[in-house]
Amino acid sequence: MSEHEDDAYLWDGSGKPDPEIVRLEQVLGRLRHQEDSRKVPHDKFRTEGSAPKVLPALAAAAVLVLLAGAAWLSYGVRRVGWAVQAVAGLPVLDGASLAANGRLGIGKWLITDAASRARVSVGQIGRVDVDPNTQLQLLESRGREHRLALARGTIHARIWAPPKFFYVNTPSAVAVDLGCAYSLQVDDSGAGLLRVTDGWVAFETDGRESLIPAGAVCVTRPGVGPGTPRYEDAPSGYAGALATLDFGAADDPGRAAALDLLLSQARRRDALTLWHLLGRGALDERARVYDRMIVLAPPPTGVTREAVLRGDSAATARWWNSLGLDGTQGWRLWKKKW
Repeated sequence: MSEHEDDAYLWDGSGKPDPEIVRLEQVLGRLRHQEDSRKVPHDKFRTEGSAPKVLPALAAAAVLVLLAGAAWLSYGVRRVGWAVQAVAGLPVLDGASLAANGRLGIGKWLITDAASRARVSVGQIGRVDVDPNTQLQLLESRGREHRLALARGTIHARIWAPPKFFYVNTPSAVAVDLGCAYSLQVDDSGAGLLRVTDGWVAFETDGRESLIPAGAVCVTRPGVGPGTPRYEDAPSGYAGALATLDFGAADDPGRAAALDLLLSQARRRDALTLWHLLGRGALDERARVYDRMIVLAPPPTGVTREAVLRGDSAATARWWNSLGLDGTQGWRLWKKKW
């Protein structure tokens, strides 16, 4: 199908429709059956001490308009790809050397050698700086999903979209943007390291999830997925102890010493790390973590030892929300919404 024929559906309804545009039409079409929003009774604004009843409808309409704009933008971006700029050397874009600017299409690769770097515009929602010796593929760019695959190397992402619009697949986990800036590196074995400089990132695979705030890092390894996040200023020995607990064998004799170090050196700030450990490891290990957590950051009323140790997600979520970590409420709401 030619580009003209592909565009025809947008202008006069003929031609083959794009599934994303059809979905958008179906969402917006529901507004046709609502009362004319221009007819707003004056008494809607006269209730003292309460918000006008029309505001929720107006807010919903505004959201639909924003979604419509995002869908149209992503439709165009999906067809032409993401803009790529050569920053140094000669990156390889879709098999050809890139001296200046180009476009990264769906399924295509951007590869830098030891002497080259590049910058990728993530549609309309952010940018990704690509370091030397990196292999990066564009997997998807539509609606609420803008997804890259990082096979190896290092990228630095800055995203200004709402949470859960931008994803980066790695060989062992998926980085889910929650409105942030971060660096992500993957070595030749597929192991990765995520470092967050602003906002939050979720690291996920097969139901295992780590939540990393600004100032924290998280390791991931093939066959296991993301490890336990820690602040970069964590006490000495934290990185090695977490490696033992996250990626070592269950019968590793070093586990007890590793947990001893984590618990004895933990600060109030390290409740981030201990909270993740409440759901990992053997029952006796999790019980020790619980006993240290209640000293550093007591749980809210109603969150019991029994509930936490049996893995009650509602209880652990309530405890998480009480930790006072910046930005947690926002991403929790987005997680429920989307």
